[in-house]
Amino acid sequence: MGQHLSWASVLGAFRPIGSHSSGATVSTAITLTPATGATKLLIQANTQNIRFTLDGSVPTTTAGFVLKAGDAPIIVNIEKGMTIKVIEATATADLEYQWGN
Repeated sequence: MGQHLSWASVLGAFRPIGSHSSGATVSTAITLTPATGATKLLIQANTQNIRFTLDGSVPTTTAGFVLKAGDAPIIVNIEKGMTIKVIEATATADLEYQWGN
């Protein structure tokens, strides 16, 4: 049986770098640029679903990984050269994110 980790234990391993971005508008695709020294991204969709890619390709309303509004934030491990792009899947979406390690 796999080990279940609580959300608090996952966040305990996350140390923020730079400012928290809240309510970022993503009506068109934007690139999230890591803070210096960041190795992780904590990201959450707020009001509507968000789509994102990790390879620099442009996400669309139907292509890319989905972050569902109301779901818990996820942590994405950042590799050197990775380019994260995000866009709303539905109008009026916004997201929150924080770089960290």
